[in-house]
Amino acid sequence: MLSESKKAEIVDRTAKKAGDYEAESISCAQGTMAALQEEFDLPGGKDLLVKATTFMPGLASRGETCGALVAGLVALGLVFGKERLSDPSYNTPEGVQEFRKNKTKAWRLCEEFKEEWGSTKCADIRPLIMGREYDMWDPKEWDQFLADGGTEKCRKPAERAASIAARIILEES
Repeated sequence: MLSESKKAEIVDRTAKKAGDYEAESISCAQGTMAALQEEFDLPGGKDLLVKATTFMPGLASRGETCGALVAGLVALGLVFGKERLSDPSYNTPEGVQEFRKNKTKAWRLCEEFKEEWGSTKCADIRPLIMGREYDMWDPKEWDQFLADGGTEKCRKPAERAASIAARIILEES
């Protein structure tokens, strides 16, 4: 059993790594995923990091759900999710209860993230940290985002998503 101070140390370290990796990779999703994989020895390796590329910014550059949040949800799924597509135990009262318990973890991540930023959408969060929105499909806008320090500023949502996910994993596992 880990002490509360050890758990806090792990949460802080995971958040810092997520921010550092986000800045290095220019991907909130990859940064968050890499930090959580590393800290909790999650499966998926490089293949999962490659797939996380499509989560950002805001799911395929659409400004939708923050890629860091999606990566946190994937990490929770890797820790607490079902391992098989079908199993007779899923239809038992215990199976349904377990499913709801695990869904609650994902819900908590989303709600705590939303409390911090007022939204789970990249297009709503980016103006809060950047001072304006960017059309991530426009190469000039992308260049401006980078010039305005986007990779450094977007570390904040990555850090927050990673810290919440890490805390939930530590509390519940």
